[in-house]
Amino acid sequence: MDEWFNIVIRQITLYLLPVIISLTLVCLIERRYTQTSSTPHPFFAIAWRGTWWPFLASICFTRGIIFALPQPLKSGLRPAFIRFSAHFFLTFLGFMLYTWSLSHQAPTGLPPLYHWWAKVFMFFNLCMLGIHLLPLPNLLFGEWVMSQSHRHPLLLAYTQQITIRQRHLWLITLLAASPIIDISIGATAIFPIYEQLAVIATHF
Repeated sequence: MDEWFNIVIRQITLYLLPVIISLTLVCLIERRYTQTSSTPHPFFAIAWRGTWWPFLASICFTRGIIFALPQPLKSGLRPAFIRFSAHFFLTFLGFMLYTWSLSHQAPTGLPPLYHWWAKVFMFFNLCMLGIHLLPLPNLLFGEWVMSQSHRHPLLLAYTQQITIRQRHLWLITLLAASPIIDISIGATAIFPIYEQLAVIATHF
C-alpha cells in the first residue's frame, strides 16, 4: 500500500503540470483555428470531469498510457483534427525540450525536475495522439465515425449510444483504468514511437 501510494504521488507530481499546460495550449490553438471568439475563462479546457476522471484512473491503476481530455470548444471533424494536430506539435515541442534537458543535467545525482517534466510533456502528448484514434466523441476517429454514421446503420446505432456525454465519460474512464489501451494502442504505436524518440534525443 505504501509503495502504491508513493508511485501515485510521484506520477501526479510528474504529470500534473505537463497535463495542465498541454490541454490549456490545445484549447488556445483550437480557439485560434476555429475562429471561436473567446473561451468562458482561462481554465475552460481543464474545468470538467472528462479531464480528471481518466487522468486519475490511469494514475491510480498505474497504467502506462496516461491521458486526460480537454473540454472541447466545438464538436466536429475539423476541430478534432485541430486538437490532434496541436498534440502532434506539442509532442515535437516536448521532444525538443527533452533533448535540451539532456544536455543540461547536473553532473551528479538525479536529473533536475525540468528533465522529467520535459520527458512527460513529450510522452503525454504522444499518448493523446494515440487516444485520438479511438472511436469516441470529440476525438479524431470518433468524430469521423460520427460524420459517416448516416451512411451505415451500425454506425448510426453506435453514435446514438455515445452522444450522451455522461455515458462516454464513464466509458473513457473505464478504458483508462483497464490495460486495454496499454496492450493495443500502447504496444503497437505509442511505446515504440516513444522509445525511438528517446533514443534519437540521446544522440543529439
